[in-house]
Amino acid sequence: MTTQNSSNGPEGTIPVATAIELTANWRTYLASSDQSFIAQSFLVPIINLKNILEFNPDAQNVRVYLGLEDATDPATAKLIFVPVSNGQDIVYLPSENNGGSQDGNESKSNVFDFTTQCPPICPVKSLLSE
Repeated sequence: MTTQNSSNGPEGTIPVATAIELTANWRTYLASSDQSFIAQSFLVPIINLKNILEFNPDAQNVRVYLGLEDATDPATAKLIFVPVSNGQDIVYLPSENNGGSQDGNESKSNVFDFTTQCPPICPVKSLLSE
């Protein structure tokens, strides 16, 4: 199954039918596995995406990490967004003085997470959640 630029939409989009198939596959996997991780989606505030673009105009990608608020509870899963430039995570806001280096001396984080897991927060009747 091809998933890159075959939707006739903007670059990076996939056909809706493909998205429906992929999300249905995930729900089928969850239903048939013994996994305690049950997330079907994550709600990401637009401000996170706007800030990543605003403060990282030279980033080529965003790396998304999975994290847990409680190491023993998969229901506390979060997505952690980090801008990527030249293949490297930019975990501190770039500045004229430090260039976004990762030596631990910076004070302004460039790591984003305001995601909410679904469940418990779920979309209202989405084609991708039925």
